[in-house]
Amino acid sequence: MPARRKYLNYTTPWGVDLARVAQSGWTPFLIHESGYQPALEDWNHQGVDSPFWRFYHNPKPGCHLLFQRRKIPLGPQCAVLIPADTVFDCCGPVRASHFWLHFTTARPGVKMVPEPIVIAVDDALRPMLRQLVATHRQPQTELRDHRLHHLSAALLHTVFATLETDAPLALPERIAAVLAFIARAPHSRLTNPFLAERAGMSVERFIRAFREHLGQTPAAYVLSTRLRLAGEALALTDKTIDQIAVEFGFPNRHYFSRMFARQVGCGPGEFRARQRERKDG
Repeated sequence: MPARRKYLNYTTPWGVDLARVAQSGWTPFLIHESGYQPALEDWNHQGVDSPFWRFYHNPKPGCHLLFQRRKIPLGPQCAVLIPADTVFDCCGPVRASHFWLHFTTARPGVKMVPEPIVIAVDDALRPMLRQLVATHRQPQTELRDHRLHHLSAALLHTVFATLETDAPLALPERIAAVLAFIARAPHSRLTNPFLAERAGMSVERFIRAFREHLGQTPAAYVLSTRLRLAGEALALTDKTIDQIAVEFGFPNRHYFSRMFARQVGCGPGEFRARQRERKDG
């Protein structure tokens, strides 16, 4: 009997090569929290502002968001996707039946306008939302939480598939590898010569290619990535500001605070206090 050969062809002439899409930075999603409460007593929060994305769906009507004087009702027929750094109010005149996801997604080369995006709950989303709510109602176990993670990721993929935004161009493998390294090791000394060497390019060629594909210099991208990751750490951990500054590649707390305030509009301490006040409230 002849020995079986491993079938090593990753792609065929009949399928769609999705590796290039995976390299574009559209996915994956880093899901921080999935939650459901059937009747929140007080769902009134002003000036909600976070470094991560949110997905909101209320199985029952009555509550709404307020964004720049625009009222966005929440109810069974719609959901709302909220990009990072979007400032809005949660308005709960009645008890809120509320499902939410907090997550992060990096989309290199694509700018999302910081405003809520209303998503119609169609025949694809409706059963997924029902299954997530039903899973939340199950007793807490490790297996239940794994199910929540996979179901939440599937929901986000389905939601993002409906967005009519320009998809980011597929990145060259060398540039994609550099971006992955920056996210993995933001504390490193990420100079242009160092990154160019990792990409196997001259400094001039690397900078030119980086700007062509991402629309900004490597230094600007490194800084924005460090600030985004530092913002997540401020909101989601109890690490000190000094620890966060070192962990994400800033020479000291003072420089980190100045750069953070320039981008976010307030210092790290005030930003963290806002997040905890909203969560504790």
